Amino acid sequence: MSFETGLKLVSGADLTKFDLQKYAANDAEAEARAERYKYVDPLQDEGIPPALLSSNHFIKYIKATALLYPFYEEEGRIKAASYEVRAKGSTIRWDSAGQKVVTKIEDGSTIYLPKNSITFVQIESKIRLPQYIAIRFNLRISHVHRGLLLGTGPLIDPEFDGEILIPIHNLTDEDYYVAQKEGLIWVEFTKTSAPPDATRPYRFERRKAGLSPTDYLDRANKNNPIRSSLEGVLVEARSRSIQAEKSARSARAWANTLAGFGIAGAAVATATLVLALHSYFGTMTQLADTVQDKASSALAKVEMLTNRTDDDRKSLDEAKKAIEEARKSSDESNKVLNDSSKQIQSLRDELAALKAAYTSKNTPTLRKTPKNAGQIRRGRGRLQQVRSSAITLNAN
Repeated sequence: MSFETGLKLVSGADLTKFDLQKYAANDAEAEARAERYKYVDPLQDEGIPPALLSSNHFIKYIKATALLYPFYEEEGRIKAASYEVRAKGSTIRWDSAGQKVVTKIEDGSTIYLPKNSITFVQIESKIRLPQYIAIRFNLRISHVHRGLLLGTGPLIDPEFDGEILIPIHNLTDEDYYVAQKEGLIWVEFTKTSAPPDATRPYRFERRKAGLSPTDYLDRANKNNPIRSSLEGVLVEARSRSIQAEKSARSARAWANTLAGFGIAGAAVATATLVLALHSYFGTMTQLADTVQDKASSALAKVEMLTNRTDDDRKSLDEAKKAIEEARKSSDESNKVLNDSSKQIQSLRDELAALKAAYTSKNTPTLRKTPKNAGQIRRGRGRLQQVRSSAITLNAN
């Protein structure tokens, strides 16, 4: 709608001026004001800086430009830098079957937010932003504490013209109900740094202006369901739970059917196990007895070998002692033999001399005298002693 068209629709109003100290009387006047001040700042002379606007500043801009219509300057709905908007129009969501559900919101009604779902909520005010104002939405903190979330706090760019849907996430496992008159969303207003200019680049696309909320959804999702991922997970979990319960019931029925067989089988198995254990322990007992007998026999052999070793050691010591004594006796015997050999040799020499003297033809005949007889007797006696000693040594 052009500025001139908007002016013609304003009933009883000055076609050249608006009272900037008052709110627009109706939607037509609001549209005309928005068009008139889209690229012109009516409060430029007041020196309002580009920043997040405080309440007294955004109220002035709403009165002058009708950027929100309707706007309710009521106690409890305006804070230092934000304004409370309420739900009105309709809500849109998709159920678990993927069916689109649209619900009208009337004054005094209740907004239904199913558990684990995303619900798109329309607000009561239409938005017509000038080129120098942007707005942002935030969920009321009390709803956040109850488990609700507001999309990503959507930013609405300057020059936007239309109605919007706010995505509300119910992340809890309980359905949630919000009274329409209860505050749901807070909106804040920011004045941009660049002055308005109808010819500057990066402006809002005109083709997006004036669209209905359903038009935005249809464009965005191509008529596909928009649901929370939690819902799909829960549906799958529910399905698996049902399947598991069916399997459990089937298993219980099968177990009950085979209960008798199971008891008999358990008894047989127990008896078999007892017999097997009895045989096993009997075998182990026999093996233990055999090991014990072999161990006793081995110990006896060890003791016998130990005793034998002691006896052998004692005999060896005695043999060594006897050998030592024999060695000493041998040394003494050798000494006696040597002495006897010397004596025998001496006697032989003496006898030889006597024989020579007795039988010699060149010497006078020997007479048997008492002196010679004694000599002969002594020689024979000594010879007899030597022979006896030799016989004794040979015997040893």
